[in-house]
Amino acid sequence: MPRRGSLAALLLLLLLGLAVSCPLQPAPPLAPRVVLWAWERPEDLSFLANPSVEVSVLLATLELRASRWRTHSRQQPIRLPAGKRPRGTIRLEMRDGASLAHYSPAQLRGVAQRLVDLARARDVSMLQIDFDARESEQAAYLALLRQTRELLGASRPLSITGLASWCTQGSWLEQAPVDEVVPQLFRMGPEGPTWRARFARGGAAPCGRSVGLALDERHRAPSGVDTLYLFNPRPWTSESLAQALKDLTP
Repeated sequence: MPRRGSLAALLLLLLLGLAVSCPLQPAPPLAPRVVLWAWERPEDLSFLANPSVEVSVLLATLELRASRWRTHSRQQPIRLPAGKRPRGTIRLEMRDGASLAHYSPAQLRGVAQRLVDLARARDVSMLQIDFDARESEQAAYLALLRQTRELLGASRPLSITGLASWCTQGSWLEQAPVDEVVPQLFRMGPEGPTWRARFARGGAAPCGRSVGLALDERHRAPSGVDTLYLFNPRPWTSESLAQALKDLTP
């Protein structure tokens, strides 16, 4: 009769043989969390049943002029499933030749306070700012983001949309006090293929692992994306969402 030690050694050899003959398969990549942008139009999203699909509602558009600004709050109705807490997006637009670069610290503080007030009034889970800052405005935009971060507090995440061209090493974004940057990989013009190829290779620092796509531009999201924002030029339906998940997710 073999000794106990010999049996243990034999069992170990058998297990090792099984491990070699049946190598572990790598786990499939996780599907990204999907966030639907709900823009200024009537939207009925009560059909959403998947908890991994979230919504970012356009709360308002701030028209910024040289010495004043005007808030256009959302006017169109939106329906969400019971209990679904949305994210909130606020669009900033410079008007009449104004530049954020010419805003004083007091003006930037006022804009930041307005952004935070709108987010708190709607009780959104995350505040997202949508602003196509020109190169001359980037320093002022950073100052605005710092003010917003301070007023918003640490409990509510701060997100910004961005241009693909911002997502390079040494970009000013590295100084931005935000939890998320969402480069918009649509409406990019002739340089679109170049930037999409760069994102496909993973060269998107410092933008992290979130991207935005549009349903009317059929480009699949890069692999490794954690959060995928989707823009639909038409009202959302269960059918358009299903088609988007089929066509655009990695």
